[in-house]
Amino acid sequence: MDALIKSAKIISPNSPFHLQEKDILIQNGIIVKIGDNLTGTNNIIEEKELFVSDGWVDLFSVLREPGNEHQDSIENLLASAAKGGFTNILGISGTNPPLDNKAQIQFVKNMSLNNIVNLLPVGTITEKQSGKEITEMYDMHLSGAVAFSDGKNHLKNPELLKRALLYTKPFRGKIICYCEDTTVANGGMINEGGVAATLGMKVRPALAEELAITRDLYIAEYTNSPIHITGISSEKSVEIIKEAKLKGIEVTCDTNILNIYFSDEATTSFDTNFKVLPPLRTKRDQDALIQGLKEGTIDAVSSGHTPKDIETKFCEFDNADFGAISLEAMFGALNKILESRFTVEEIIQLISSKPSSVMGLKSSIAEGKHANLTLFNTESVEFSKENINCISKNSPFIGETLKGNVVGIINNNQIKLN
Repeated sequence: MDALIKSAKIISPNSPFHLQEKDILIQNGIIVKIGDNLTGTNNIIEEKELFVSDGWVDLFSVLREPGNEHQDSIENLLASAAKGGFTNILGISGTNPPLDNKAQIQFVKNMSLNNIVNLLPVGTITEKQSGKEITEMYDMHLSGAVAFSDGKNHLKNPELLKRALLYTKPFRGKIICYCEDTTVANGGMINEGGVAATLGMKVRPALAEELAITRDLYIAEYTNSPIHITGISSEKSVEIIKEAKLKGIEVTCDTNILNIYFSDEATTSFDTNFKVLPPLRTKRDQDALIQGLKEGTIDAVSSGHTPKDIETKFCEFDNADFGAISLEAMFGALNKILESRFTVEEIIQLISSKPSSVMGLKSSIAEGKHANLTLFNTESVEFSKENINCISKNSPFIGETLKGNVVGIINNNQIKLN
């Protein structure tokens, strides 16, 4: 695959050309020259106000294949990721059976071979995601699992989490935890607060998240093991993680795009696409999450992409499943909500170099490197169902005017333009 990218501003902190506007010549998938007024191929990519960055990385996309292909397939998930500008996504088990053994990991790897998007499978921490017995994580690691998570199922047993952290420590296996004390959450529908009081819905307090984060951090400190906490959503959670980092606990974390773009006021519409985990919280929590991103307490933004079929969403709010899709809309939403407080360069690092660092991935826009690139601009665009590749259409961004458009991606000696 050959291509010549013309006059693009480069966002790549590890590159000598970071924040410079240059031409990039790619031959056979390799960046062979970066400079001005380049030639060398007729396959030219030229757009007004074009940016190019290290390929984007998503830390939480739910897999539905095998077993739940009526909600999404691996092929469509990767198409959604490509359309959204991602060249690497972590595939969290939402499959039947779960990704709890090496055969399942190998299946996912084989199904995604030779795709432009790298699907990085995440094995489960416990067998059948049941929270009872830990899996053979080392076997899955050898088969290609990049991390381990039970998805949105919090590990109730602290001894089990301790064992998992110790088990993965010798091979630096990444444990990804969603934190929510299910007893305190108590089957609630939306965030505890004024909106819930007005609507009369059963509440899901932020306290449930904060208690669980505190417990998991204590266990990580006790075992002296790294831990990644996904989907933090409250002001207090940001404070807890900030204190942990200052203490020297090896913790990283991400927040979900939905929790920084929407507040719990969106749930007054009773649109079930706003029924998500973690629940949408207050505007004060939104501001705290954004400040946490700004100061570096929160390492990255994840999509939380969770496909759900129409039968589980086209019903009463109380009966609907939790979950929404967001891969295709993520950049435009992130850029829109952060543009007044962040530069474009800072925004892009939240979905490129920073999540790459969390996962130990390395990329750089430099001569001699494999081209792993995302091309984009910051034009405004109205998001519609036509923008969605996912089989499921449960997106709360439909109808939103977003600020940012993915031009295409280049990776694995392939190019895909939108």
